[in-house]
Amino acid sequence: MAILSTIRDKSLFLILIIGMALFAFVASPKDIMNFFKSDKVNFVGSVNGEQISREEFVNQVKNYKAGRNNINDSQASKEVWNNMMQEKVYETQLKKAGIVVGEKDIWEFLINDNSIKSNPQFQNEAGLFDEESLKAFIADLQADKTENGKTRWQSWLDYERSIKQSLEREAYLNLVKSGIDVSLDEGKRNYELNNTLVSGKYVFLPFQSIPDSIVNVSDSDIQAYINEHKKDFQVEASRSIRYVKFDLAASEEDKNEIKESLISLIDDREEYSSVAKANIKIEGLKNTTDYQNFLAENSDTPFNDSYVFKNNLNTQLADSLFSLPVNSIYGPYEDGEYIKLSKIIENTEVPSVKASHILVAYEGAVRANPDVKRTKEEAEARANQILKRMKKSGTDFATEAKLSSDGPSASKGGDLGWFKEGQMVPAFNDWVFSHKKGDIGMVETDFGYHIIKIFDTKSDPAIKLASITKAIVPSETTENKVFVEAESFAAELSKGTDFTELAKEKNYEVKNAQKLKKQDDRIPGLAGNNANIVYWTFEDNVSVGDSKRFDIDKAYVVAQLTEKEAEGLQTVKSAKMLVKPIIIKEKKAKMLSDKMKDGDLSSIADANEVRVLTTGEISYNNPSTSVGREKAVAGAMLAMKKGDIIKGVVGNNGVYAIELLSKKVPAEMESYEPFRAQLSKNLRKDNTTIFNALKEASAVEDYRY
Repeated sequence: MAILSTIRDKSLFLILIIGMALFAFVASPKDIMNFFKSDKVNFVGSVNGEQISREEFVNQVKNYKAGRNNINDSQASKEVWNNMMQEKVYETQLKKAGIVVGEKDIWEFLINDNSIKSNPQFQNEAGLFDEESLKAFIADLQADKTENGKTRWQSWLDYERSIKQSLEREAYLNLVKSGIDVSLDEGKRNYELNNTLVSGKYVFLPFQSIPDSIVNVSDSDIQAYINEHKKDFQVEASRSIRYVKFDLAASEEDKNEIKESLISLIDDREEYSSVAKANIKIEGLKNTTDYQNFLAENSDTPFNDSYVFKNNLNTQLADSLFSLPVNSIYGPYEDGEYIKLSKIIENTEVPSVKASHILVAYEGAVRANPDVKRTKEEAEARANQILKRMKKSGTDFATEAKLSSDGPSASKGGDLGWFKEGQMVPAFNDWVFSHKKGDIGMVETDFGYHIIKIFDTKSDPAIKLASITKAIVPSETTENKVFVEAESFAAELSKGTDFTELAKEKNYEVKNAQKLKKQDDRIPGLAGNNANIVYWTFEDNVSVGDSKRFDIDKAYVVAQLTEKEAEGLQTVKSAKMLVKPIIIKEKKAKMLSDKMKDGDLSSIADANEVRVLTTGEISYNNPSTSVGREKAVAGAMLAMKKGDIIKGVVGNNGVYAIELLSKKVPAEMESYEPFRAQLSKNLRKDNTTIFNALKEASAVEDYRY
């Protein structure tokens, strides 16, 4: 015991020592040195030379996650990083532009904000916005030094900060957009371009007339194309893997063992008690009546004392369970992730009601709309008037509810649908379930006064179950078998055995995950967070062809690194699928253009065994030819003179030789201002496009990895 006490006293120290030992065991010397560098410990990144501190980042991640139950650390980290990076990018530009938003600007925004002006808290007795009330509210927030007060004050400061940020960005974006404009001459040219009609003759040689197989595309061709279009082929560092997953799933033998263990709990049994020093009788599910304690001792889920309806159960089980008499035992049976053994301990009919209501709220009632100003006495009088009207024959309840109800169901004519006993607040519930179909009455609750009409009643069969449940989990034997299988596969790979061939031999399914980035924590085909696998692929000492076994939730994974792509220019291998078709098209265009070098359209058509076609009248906006829409053809014809012939025009589907037959220029306009304005509007980019351009021009470094 003395040794255990010493361990407890020194537990924090031991945890630190063990943690550092494990870190030293799995990390390379370079990792350890990098970890202790100040820029890695204290900062998570920088934008244009301005560091983003680790402390600030962690605090913002915590704040972002607060109230968001369905978001994990990794998702929150990405969102916060993007927000902080965006803020820093704009800060740089705001300084350069000399844009400053002060307290006066923020105050002007606040006092002109409709959500604040319409808030009764900031209105005087005449219902008009009172600036002094808002000032007093802010002063009270700042003066409250309680923990809740500090939280509310911080929330207000964050709100003001968001206003400042919004005003700054709006000013900057408006400044950028105001600098994008066009002249009247450009408006005129755009008008003429889109409204000039041209017609001509053409010879068309399709790309498909040359088989892809005869067009040679080398890696040097692809590399040359990438070099010529560097901007389009910049990539983040990425890794690609292939993997086999070994699921830790319960076998049929495991399920049968669980079922046997449940069957053993049906009947009473005797067990030796060391306390009584004799055999004692232990009740089984068949005879016990203390279901609470029985299930607490024998089940993975507690006793549920509520009624169960058919629609609450698996459709394959519902009919069987509802057909059994009380005290019958059903199972064992599989239901989702559990194997269950159920005893029917009660069956009954549970009443349901279909009703509508009209709510008359008053100021201060629970969830009352801020617009409601009537007193409680006024609300009661109004409710009595409505009740009196509703009791007259022929009065439509739904119409009255839409016009008079203060409740959220007003838009549905007050309809509350079907509900069972206990689902409504007590006073409402008691009235409804003590009256019959067609009855109309009024009750008071904390929400106000309710005029209620019962439209229908029914009873639904229900049962109460005592179910022993056992989670379907693999046995230790199964877990060991799966582990050995995964480890054996990994061991064979470490000897240089081909991954695909070995998986095929073992009949394992191989999956691929392409272009994993440093910050990724999800891998296609795998559940949960798998950042550890991604991190491994980026370690300096891991090379293409290396493999490793990983433990993940309910499975083992054996992964092999198949490709490493460095940050910067995309490799030929990764770009080939995209670039090769482009180069094939370019080479085919050259080959087809060579077939058009000599002669007029007729001789070109004869030489290539095709016909001379005509376009009809087309425009740049409607460039339809008999072989498809071709803006390249329309554009070329707009630049030609009547009688001109141009060859080798590359379109979407092939190459053209064109002769212009006619050109109709549109009539002069008195003013080209509408066309200038429209062109200017089209050129002004949206905010996202502007930000992406600013981000591209900024020096952003991300240390989070």
